[in-house]
Amino acid sequence: SFFQYGTFDKFPKMRLVLLEAGAGWIDYWLGRLDAVYASAMGRTVPLKEKPSFYFNRSCWISADPDERSLPAMVELCGADKFFWASDFPHPDHVGNYIEEVEELAHKLPPDARAKVMGENVMKVYKCAIPG
Repeated sequence: SFFQYGTFDKFPKMRLVLLEAGAGWIDYWLGRLDAVYASAMGRTVPLKEKPSFYFNRSCWISADPDERSLPAMVELCGADKFFWASDFPHPDHVGNYIEEVEELAHKLPPDARAKVMGENVMKVYKCAIPG
């Protein structure tokens, strides 16, 4: 809807954080949105730029601790776009939530790990970064 109604052009300073939806789907979806935007059907959408431009400028997405696809998504979409969901306890996660997060974090390159594990959320919500 944000793309379909041209919301990102109307409110260029808006920040959109996608929570509670996982992250493993985002690269596929951005590819599809850009493909449709480039088609005849895309001319009916009031966007000045392709959807991936707005995602890169204005969107962030949280990942669940058991998302094995996150390292691939970080590689495809950039480490600046992701962070971990932190709404534990939910009944759909087991008690070793932190162990799962640590396990997956170690699969990320060190610079991406720091961003995904905290730096990104602090930037998005304009918190002071320690150090």
